Amino acid sequence: MHHFEFKLGDTSNIKPLKAPESLMLKLLKKAEIMPPADKYSYVERRLKEEYMRNRNIKIAVDTCVHCGACIDACPTYITTKDLKNSPVGRAEMLRDIVKRRKNVDDKVLELLYTYYWQCLTCRRCGYVCPFGIDQADITRVVRGILFEAGLANRFAVVTIDKHIETGNLMGITPAATVNIITYFAKEIKNEKGIEVEFHIYRHDQKKMLKFRGGELVGEVERSQWPKAILFPSSADLFLNTETLKGYLTFLHAIKLPFAVNTRCVEVANFGLWTHEKLMKIEAQHYIDATRELGVEMAIFGECGHGWRAFKNVVAPVLEKEGIKVYHIHHLVVKAIKEGRIKLNPEANGDIVYMYQDPCQYSRGGDLYEEPRFIMKHVVKKQVECPQNRQLSWCCGGQAGMLADELKPLRLQYARLWYECAINNGAQHVVRPCSKCKGTLNGIIGDLNKMYGKNLTFGGVMDLVYKALVV
Repeated sequence: MHHFEFKLGDTSNIKPLKAPESLMLKLLKKAEIMPPADKYSYVERRLKEEYMRNRNIKIAVDTCVHCGACIDACPTYITTKDLKNSPVGRAEMLRDIVKRRKNVDDKVLELLYTYYWQCLTCRRCGYVCPFGIDQADITRVVRGILFEAGLANRFAVVTIDKHIETGNLMGITPAATVNIITYFAKEIKNEKGIEVEFHIYRHDQKKMLKFRGGELVGEVERSQWPKAILFPSSADLFLNTETLKGYLTFLHAIKLPFAVNTRCVEVANFGLWTHEKLMKIEAQHYIDATRELGVEMAIFGECGHGWRAFKNVVAPVLEKEGIKVYHIHHLVVKAIKEGRIKLNPEANGDIVYMYQDPCQYSRGGDLYEEPRFIMKHVVKKQVECPQNRQLSWCCGGQAGMLADELKPLRLQYARLWYECAINNGAQHVVRPCSKCKGTLNGIIGDLNKMYGKNLTFGGVMDLVYKALVV
């Protein structure tokens, strides 16, 4: 692991490790992109093409008046004070190239790579800019061009490759998927006294298996297959296991037969902020896994950027085919309103909770009120962060920032939401996003030590699991 020292005002020394050439060539081939003979002229030409095509880039280059609204809102600038690590600084790099003040050379490429991979793509700037410039969209475009030229974040590209090859980010095998889910079904039986029913489709064996209480009931004939598919996060099977138990118990409680397809045990889509074509390749996994089961409903688990990609790329395809698409929170809200489940907030104790909007729920996925509605029914005490909904703070680990070598920056970015929590009396932060949970899992210990606190975290479905009376 590379260790970088954080310096206020200059973060040029902190950058993600670059993906090896062999892996880049493999993914470029999958995306049907020919590696350019001359990466310098290629990047220059492509940026100029996007300047002519993309409204955000054109306005950022031609119209931005440096009013400073985005700088005051940008978590990467607020916490680092490096002007290059801001929407204005990143736009200035583009202006230099598009207006040909600078030719693209190794130094320019390194600047683009460093600072465009420090952007969180959180979209906060887009909500305060008087011209509506969405720097996150520009970041995605620039990263895409760098990818085409053979430059990409190693962590992001390795993860995308694993997803394409295995159907999930962690390379979990079909057999392991069965073992893990059945193990936690047995935990539910011990903790709640109920035997949850669920199905797992072993795509490697082309078999639909039914389970009750973690025990195999048997193989199910095609005519009896469930009509809903659940997409959990691969991290739910290892790290966020209370979230997984929340899915299983809730769907059992509303008597909705569902299946997990081992072809795609995932909610993430790292292609969203690496390259458009990679995003669509990953999106196809969800479409194929859903079609394979012939279901009428697709249920998406807790992940912000994954939900944004699923909602905008996968859902339109599935809904044209008559398949309804829901986030798990939509179904919980519906069940509460219809009186189909009973919840006991006492089960979550006297802790003060704070719901913090994941970026891609609030600024990319239209999930503001559903999680809050659920929170009112599952906890007794909660406070709001003043920066909420469209102006919420990013967890600090989105958009490829989870790479080990970027931890010094991650810690700085995360101080915004952390201070908001402790300054408003919260004891437990609720972030229903797999990326947020992954970030917090790796840094909350450091932050608690820095501030002398004991803040804890989890998802919404964790709280639903505890509060469910079954």
